Amino acid sequence: MKKVQPYRIQEVQKSEYDHIIEFVTKIRKEIFPMLCQDSLPQDLLHFERYYTQRENAAFFAAFSEDGTVLGTIGVCPYDGRFSQLQENYDLTKTAEIVKCYMDPNYRRFGIGTALFEKATSFSYEAGYQMLYLHTHPFLPGAIPFWRAQGFVDRLAETDPIWKTLHMDKKLKN
Repeated sequence: MKKVQPYRIQEVQKSEYDHIIEFVTKIRKEIFPMLCQDSLPQDLLHFERYYTQRENAAFFAAFSEDGTVLGTIGVCPYDGRFSQLQENYDLTKTAEIVKCYMDPNYRRFGIGTALFEKATSFSYEAGYQMLYLHTHPFLPGAIPFWRAQGFVDRLAETDPIWKTLHMDKKLKN
């Protein structure tokens, strides 16, 4: 049985942005090969503005002892961009969990859970009452992972490609 090496989880610092964006881009290409890879998504292109210059947003990473990125997770205010969910969320009290990506060699060692616990603590301290995320059935282990973290299915879309599953979790007040 493979044993995970020691790691630390911390909020991403400015000196690490390029390394984090490189990691996220690499994993994104692997799990979403159908997406255009010619340009960065807005949140990565403007990483600082999305995740570190706002009190109610953060981006965390798990690093090995030698500084290798093992996994990431981000928290930002949910922006209501899915009109089919408009009635479900108070935008002032709902955080979105984003970019929960793990290096495939370090999956199933508890690092994703530890990253999520860090994101949950941050969200609670930031005053959020609800966590929202969406995922897809073609992502290996994603839906069982999020259900194990206490998320419930809110809406399963039926489009033939994405089959997006919207999920949420209430934070204890």
